[in-house]
Amino acid sequence: MTDVHGKGDGVPDRPVRVGLVTSVGRTLDAFFPAIVERLEERGFAVSSASGTQSRLPAWTPLAGFSQRPSWSVPTAIRAVRAWSRELDHDVVITNTATASALVRAARLRAPVIYFCHGLHWGRDTEPGALPWRVVETALLRRTAGVITINRDDQAWFERHGGPRVHRLPYGVGVPLEDYPQADVPDGSLDLLWVGDFTPRKRPLLAVAVIRRLVDRGCDVRLRMLGDGPLHTAVLREIAAQGLDRVIRADGRGRVAPALASATALLHTAEWEGLPRVALEAAAVGRWSYGFDVKGLRDAPLVRVAPDGDVDSLARLIQDDDARGALREVPDVRTSLSVTAAADGIGAAILDTLGRSQPAHRDGSRPTE
Repeated sequence: MTDVHGKGDGVPDRPVRVGLVTSVGRTLDAFFPAIVERLEERGFAVSSASGTQSRLPAWTPLAGFSQRPSWSVPTAIRAVRAWSRELDHDVVITNTATASALVRAARLRAPVIYFCHGLHWGRDTEPGALPWRVVETALLRRTAGVITINRDDQAWFERHGGPRVHRLPYGVGVPLEDYPQADVPDGSLDLLWVGDFTPRKRPLLAVAVIRRLVDRGCDVRLRMLGDGPLHTAVLREIAAQGLDRVIRADGRGRVAPALASATALLHTAEWEGLPRVALEAAAVGRWSYGFDVKGLRDAPLVRVAPDGDVDSLARLIQDDDARGALREVPDVRTSLSVTAAADGIGAAILDTLGRSQPAHRDGSRPTE
């Protein structure tokens, strides 16, 4: 029998069988290999699925799953039902917007945990947020648990009756071996901006901040890594402001070495789930500077100015640079580990299932 959330026929004396679903395989490959490894070390049995190829072990392709909504919804729902039924999941975790909607609409036998990397709005009052809020409110009735990565989304789910709401304070963590700690370089103020050149990321505000810093007499430089529809507009604005020797915006590049050679990170997005690059900056040992918006305000090493207030942000950066605060960076690397993130996900799974352990009391796995 099932209730509105679905109830798997989980057997208490076998490892918890976890299904992990994303829209596309590259999401699995980018964020979950070390998490899956850690969960399995703890005794969970994890299988994964997505619409496109993934390198994860125990992975299955799902027909009809894609990054954007399409006419293949019936196919996708049949595919995820068959997959989860065949593997006899005790719980299914779903991540990314399209997959999360499909999985919860499918009425699986197993309860579904929504791993929310960021609700698709910055403020509830934004006109564009209404359709997303309506959909998400409806889908909560088919959600057995929620994992969030920022306080704003956590509060929204709790206000709307979301069941078993958990928060991972540092998201999926950072592969620390790829982001070694580095001393802040001496000399000029070298800022780094990383992201897609899109309206939500607001790269033109980064140019405006540098303009204010130059006007205030700062010896500053900015490197911008990324690409997107606003890239040409940013290049034009750099030229119009006479900042060609101050700002580089020459496309994508490796983030870890760029952070190591920077003094601090500049971030200008309208909102975020939890900006990955701010976590990476903290791992390297760099402060992030930006506006007080959803997601960024929860980053581990961040200083913020009122949203859109370019003058205040420039003044904050200049003042901190002048008093040496940019080079006084707490070590938060341990809290950023992928292990901590995986353990948080494991705790959410056990809470949703009402269990205290992921495996048989003697730690054995089931025999097939």
